[in-house]
Amino acid sequence: MIKYENFPFDEIADAFVEKIAEGWTVFQKFTCAGCGQRLTIDVPNMMVEEGTCDKCSAVTDIRRDGCNYTLMTLPPEIVRELLKKG
Repeated sequence: MIKYENFPFDEIADAFVEKIAEGWTVFQKFTCAGCGQRLTIDVPNMMVEEGTCDKCSAVTDIRRDGCNYTLMTLPPEIVRELLKKG
């Protein structure tokens, strides 16, 4: 079985703020407490404290268990537009 690495919730929250400020689109990831499946929150640039597994329906306390994130870049024209808005 794959062992996914989760970090303290507050540490990831700080990284979210930093990465978003750099122009990244950030998605929160966590490991299901029930079945161990790796899950990604589908709303960008938003963190949640609980997540429900689409496989086993277990509810995971992400604040307690920790999480991680993945990054996506925005197209350059969108980044420029966002920077103009300040």
